[in-house]
Amino acid sequence: QFDFPFKARVCEALFSFQMGLDDFSSWMDNNDGFYGENAIMTTWIGNHDIPRPIHFAAGQITNCREGSHPGNGWTSSFSQPQNAVAYERLGLAFAVMLTNPGIPLIYYGDEIGLAGGGDPDNRRMMTWSDSDLNQHQLALRTLLSKLGKIRQENKVLTRGQRRTISSADDTWVYRMEGCTGDSPDITVAINRSDWGKTVYLPNGNLEELLTETSTSGGAIELPPRSVRVYRSAD
Repeated sequence: QFDFPFKARVCEALFSFQMGLDDFSSWMDNNDGFYGENAIMTTWIGNHDIPRPIHFAAGQITNCREGSHPGNGWTSSFSQPQNAVAYERLGLAFAVMLTNPGIPLIYYGDEIGLAGGGDPDNRRMMTWSDSDLNQHQLALRTLLSKLGKIRQENKVLTRGQRRTISSADDTWVYRMEGCTGDSPDITVAINRSDWGKTVYLPNGNLEELLTETSTSGGAIELPPRSVRVYRSAD
């Protein structure tokens, strides 16, 4: 089964800013048990029935529930964004999806922010050559590749329980925990703002898996539109 509300809320929290991350974290907590005990839902951000998510992330489409219609499907007006911001926001959405339970679905091309309006414009040919991609598309694909590997190697992201450490309008820090020795806890820190933000991590030896750095916890500065994924090293 596909979690349609997840897609809409991620868009509202990370693309259109219709809700703060504090409200989004509360919604996620309620959504965890919404479909019943032991339900495993497919989480997604884009598919063949809606315009490509890069255009939601870029602010070209502001209605997070917009589907396909003749006005957005039979057109060539959706060009490939060239600004880094849209790709970084899309990366945050994928980061939430890939560090939480569920069965993540990535529609082909969304890992490079492929452009396209509604159906059938969202079925453009896949771009296979790196030389045809802009630097922001390459950066997005690299981020998703790392996040996918992190998810594969840390079962707490699929089998653990999420606990919010802190949440505010622009930041969210949560910890995936509960697998004890089978899989160390993972702490995820997200900043959706266009400015750097200070957040606080749990104390202890932490390994940041995206940048391959380490910290002892406490206050850290998150760059604009960024995510950090920390694994407990104690």
